[in-house]
Amino acid sequence: MQSLMKKTADLSNPQETTCSDHGKPLELFCESCDTVICVTCSVRNHKGHENDLITDSYTKHCQKLRECLLPVEGKKEALKKVLYALAEREGEIRERGERVLEEIHEMVEEMINVLRHSERKLTLRAKRVTDAKLKVISDQMKSAEKSLSLLEDFKDYVEQSLKTGSPQQVLRSKKQMMERMSEVTGQVNMEKLSPKERADFVLIKDIKSLHHIGDIVTHSSTSLEQCKVKKVGCFERLPKEKKVSFSLSMQ
Repeated sequence: MQSLMKKTADLSNPQETTCSDHGKPLELFCESCDTVICVTCSVRNHKGHENDLITDSYTKHCQKLRECLLPVEGKKEALKKVLYALAEREGEIRERGERVLEEIHEMVEEMINVLRHSERKLTLRAKRVTDAKLKVISDQMKSAEKSLSLLEDFKDYVEQSLKTGSPQQVLRSKKQMMERMSEVTGQVNMEKLSPKERADFVLIKDIKSLHHIGDIVTHSSTSLEQCKVKKVGCFERLPKEKKVSFSLSMQ
């Protein structure tokens, strides 16, 4: 291609119109050798060749060159159409790419909203479970504290009677105090007061779907067949900014 361009460029340069070998005008064109010659050349080096006058050969070969340009012009128009189609397709691909990016953003925003809704539901559920367990423990604590207070009061009463009462008084009230003591201690059911609830509730995570949230599929033979959203992880709430931060990896 470079050699052809160089030869074509040479046509625009001024050339000698006399033969370099014989010093005579270059008036003939040797069809056999495809070169311009003088009269002397035609009877010596080009003797017996098909020679025509420059003017006649020029007209004939100009017509041939113009005819040769027809397929070139056809190729030129075809290439223009191809370039137009390529530019149009480029615009379509860019537009589609931007739309897919918007769809990814919309999908992730929707997922974030779903996650926030799930967070609220899980939070409410965790609070309900916690509150229910705490209420049971609280009721048990109240019963235990009431029983403890009753035992302490009775113990203080007996000790005070032993300390300040006369032997006669103590002996007279002994039976009554023993019966009351049995009654009070019998009201304390240690089995019922033992902690009924345990801190045994845990969060069961189900984030498998977040590891693969979609594919980018193309039918092109020259592009990647699939571009997968491999994993979404490292979720972090930003309460002050009312945002959720997360990482997104592709493969």
